[in-house]
Amino acid sequence: MGFFQRFAVSALLVAGSIAFSLGLIEAGLRVIDHPRHEARILCLDAIMGNVYCPNIAERLDNMYDSTLLVTINSEGMADREYVASKPANTIRIALLGDSVAASLYTPNPEKYKSLWEAALSRRFGRPVEIMNFAIDGTGTWEQLQMFHLRARRFQPDFVVLAFYWGNDIWGNLASRDRGRANPLKDEYSVPSSVMSVRVAHRKLIRWLWNNSAAYQFLDTLKEKIETMLAVKRALPAAAPATGVANVAAAAINDPALAWDSEAWQLTRQLILKLKSETSQAGAGLLLFHLPTLDQVESQQNLPVAKFREFLQQNDIGQADAFEPLSRLTSAQRTALYIGDRWHLTSEGHRFFAAESLPALQAFIERRAAAK
Repeated sequence: MGFFQRFAVSALLVAGSIAFSLGLIEAGLRVIDHPRHEARILCLDAIMGNVYCPNIAERLDNMYDSTLLVTINSEGMADREYVASKPANTIRIALLGDSVAASLYTPNPEKYKSLWEAALSRRFGRPVEIMNFAIDGTGTWEQLQMFHLRARRFQPDFVVLAFYWGNDIWGNLASRDRGRANPLKDEYSVPSSVMSVRVAHRKLIRWLWNNSAAYQFLDTLKEKIETMLAVKRALPAAAPATGVANVAAAAINDPALAWDSEAWQLTRQLILKLKSETSQAGAGLLLFHLPTLDQVESQQNLPVAKFREFLQQNDIGQADAFEPLSRLTSAQRTALYIGDRWHLTSEGHRFFAAESLPALQAFIERRAAAK
């Protein structure tokens, strides 16, 4: 038997073994009725990755322990329909964020974006539209892409970046390290042949996710491992840069503490790029801070002061509820979050909307007076 024949036989044996193993995993998972989630809401974009599928109305498949009916508009927003041209005498705000801002499990009228919208409309005596471009699983990396590719053509007067302290920092590093289209390099023009391959690949992934229990199980396991590795890469090499003695131990678990880390440096670059693009579009940029419950409860020394200084130096507005949160009891803070301690309850939406509204309102008024 020649070399190529031996190689072919070996390759077939390996392929057969893998197929047999996957078949056993598939059968075993189906026999034990292992929990599965169908990708009903998420579609795939060749540049941004996960986006919401346009023009659908689907119930969540127990995501966040909810089966709420979710409606996605024709532009892929978990929101109502909007005309492309801004209506006369209307203040238009584009909201960028992740699953905390999208909050698919919360009825639209109870989301902080809707509460802001109603309050600001009353305050200014004219319509205020807050367009929710937030997408599950995104970070500043993808949100910059979202503004560039979708939000800016709606001519927003303001852009609110809902910055989530939980995974935005290390998530940006993970997006870069996966070799995704880089918004810092304006990688939006992709050759059609490459784009076609990317779209076909993502469609295959979505089909496998919806039809193979083995693929969904293994892909979920892979994501967990990648997440752990991404968090580890984002952790500080040396904690003393924060200037707080007890940060070293706490930083083992939370990359958000490491202000001088590569992950934070990348995040600041992305925010400055977003600032540049919003300014070119004639829109003001405000960052809305959203911490996790664990970050608030543990009283970790988050670099909030340094972040605030950075934003102020770069003429970026900001709104947060750190001080009001510190005055609440543990039980009151816990009531603001659902069981995963990351996402907000309806009470949490009301709290963050009320506490951040004065800063958002003042930012709009300052910008209007400066024009």
